[in-house]
Amino acid sequence: MSKSSIKQFIPKFFESYDRKAKDLIWKNHSATFRKFWSKQVMAPGSSPLSDDECDVIIRILDSKGKGNTKQSEAVARAMVAQGAWRRLFNCFRSDKKLARLVDAILKEEEPDKKSALIDELYKMNEKNRNNLTGKSGNTIGVFLAAQDPFNNLSIISLNDRKSLIDFLESPLRLKWDSMSIGVRIVQSNIILKEEIQVLGIDGSARTQSRFWYFEPVKALWKKQHTINRPDKSVSVIVPESNDSDEEDAGEEEIRKSHQIQAVIAEIGTRMGFKIWLPKADRGRVLKKWKPAESDLLDSLPLNYDDTTIKTIEQIDVLWLRKRSIVRAFEVEHTTSVYSGLLRMADLIALQPNMSIKLHIVAPEAKREKVLQEIRRPVFSLLEGRALSEMCSYLSYENITEIREEKHLAHLSDHVLEDYEERADEAD
Repeated sequence: MSKSSIKQFIPKFFESYDRKAKDLIWKNHSATFRKFWSKQVMAPGSSPLSDDECDVIIRILDSKGKGNTKQSEAVARAMVAQGAWRRLFNCFRSDKKLARLVDAILKEEEPDKKSALIDELYKMNEKNRNNLTGKSGNTIGVFLAAQDPFNNLSIISLNDRKSLIDFLESPLRLKWDSMSIGVRIVQSNIILKEEIQVLGIDGSARTQSRFWYFEPVKALWKKQHTINRPDKSVSVIVPESNDSDEEDAGEEEIRKSHQIQAVIAEIGTRMGFKIWLPKADRGRVLKKWKPAESDLLDSLPLNYDDTTIKTIEQIDVLWLRKRSIVRAFEVEHTTSVYSGLLRMADLIALQPNMSIKLHIVAPEAKREKVLQEIRRPVFSLLEGRALSEMCSYLSYENITEIREEKHLAHLSDHVLEDYEERADEAD
């Protein structure tokens, strides 16, 4: 379907979206964020901000913020955990140089200068693990949209912006690979607003952003398809093939995957679970993780048929309580990201009534690939439920951050839900 056909969805969108009421909410949200930023984040001194002070703002920034519901108005799903947001705001309190640079980005109006400031921020912050400068640009995008929701799009992910630019056949797509991240963030905001206005979508940047996430519109530029089954309709994605996806993982990626297996195992034991690792991986993982004698199981205490047991035994990490699997993790180090998804799908095909939480763990750079592949027809049309309903994505960075949570031993494993991302929730 061509981009001009998008116009047919405009009246339907505005039937359900009250732009005046929403813009009033965002006028107030923006004022709240600006006041917090100037009066608390940028205030003299380095005294920490309380969780309550931070949480009010997190609810504006992140749709997954503590206390938000599906009806809450937040910038976007930012893929930053509640605790990580709190730490980031307090990082600004203690690191005034970093805070001043972000402040300059928020206030700068000249596009080239704003781009240069963002690039400077990424360089300054490259060794810090504070969720500020990820490859997708989410956090900076969230701050910009909260600061000025009328001129800055709340399409915060550069992956989504690139997909839209491709869909709209914007000339910017030809320059994308040669652009710095600062130029991508600033120029995509400018160009997408121009393209949207040409299509006749009036209103604030917030209104324009929500139009692109209107379900029938999103299905077009995200290349989603609907399969009608007797019991329900299922949304699927058929990713375009890419020869580079078939490259084998390098030795460094394989070593990193074993490190992540070790971290997942450590988190599980600290939460009180028993751990299963595939026999073939144990030697390498145990170089990174030293379990207590009873933490690592020698055999699985499960009553399944041999085929199911052999499938389960190959899953990268299992967390068990008594005789039940609670969570299963596949650490995906191959470029194509298929192997882990296939193993999870095999498990569900063999045991469609099995009720365990499944996770694909992969680098942030493979996030988009995982979330696309999990929506393939073969995974979406499994008997019972689609794999995307049972299996979520966690980044390597998420896993490392969970390990660093204070009082981890006293936390429920549900803390993972603050970090995970599901394909059917991703904007």
